[in-house]
Amino acid sequence: MPLAAGRDLLTAAMAGAYALPGFNVSNVEMALGVVDAAQARRAPILLQFNPSNIDHLGGIAVAAALARALVERATVPVGIHLDHGPQVALLRQAVRLGFTSLMFDGSTFPYERNRTETMAAYAVALEAGVTLEAELGHVGGREPGVATSEMVLTDPEVAARFVEETRVDALAVSVGTAHGLAGTVDLALVRELRAATHGLPLVLHGGSGVTPRDLRAAVEAGIRKVNISSEIHAAFANALATTLTPSTRDPRPALARAREAVAAVAAQRIDLLGATHRA
Repeated sequence: MPLAAGRDLLTAAMAGAYALPGFNVSNVEMALGVVDAAQARRAPILLQFNPSNIDHLGGIAVAAALARALVERATVPVGIHLDHGPQVALLRQAVRLGFTSLMFDGSTFPYERNRTETMAAYAVALEAGVTLEAELGHVGGREPGVATSEMVLTDPEVAARFVEETRVDALAVSVGTAHGLAGTVDLALVRELRAATHGLPLVLHGGSGVTPRDLRAAVEAGIRKVNISSEIHAAFANALATTLTPSTRDPRPALARAREAVAAVAAQRIDLLGATHRA
């Protein structure tokens, strides 16, 4: 299929009251597993790459080429998302290479710097006709390639001001989750933020560690995109660890099983987010 526009995917999630799954991948088999799950569940998804994923793959041009090749053979809508873009220059490079969705992450900056640089990022996204996600508050925890500090919950009043000034298309909010396999969701805060931002698509980072009950409730409260990284990376690593032996000479069977493990976890998250049969 042609590359799916991030805007179209978010609009559909808003209309259907489900959350768009965004899967951060760092190798070919992981990307294949995620697409396998999306096709099996007939779900729209975003293939996501943060700076660490990009470095591991050999650069943003390689990541973009891999994603485009997989999207062309996919039978469901798939967009390509730059996750936690740290500089506006990287966003410009991403749109030149075909990314259909961008995130600028200034969440560790003071408010004024975050606002100013997000506005510059928005200008890049607007010119390219792609969506821009930003982060306000700060989702803590640990994830390779993501600048983190102590968690700072998103203030609804500040969020209302931020989205009005920056005009972003989606807002990643800090509501209790953390990057990595941990976190709970403050559902009341999600509802407050949804009201304060007038129904803007809210994004939940740190989605890997959220319980199924909390994840469903977060979607009901207004979350419209969820990032999943640590959980599929753990599934991949565990599958390799249980398959490879010191005598292994051909890693391909183990990599195939790791792909299957990623697909199984991704399919579960797609179901929980309500994205099944939305393609």
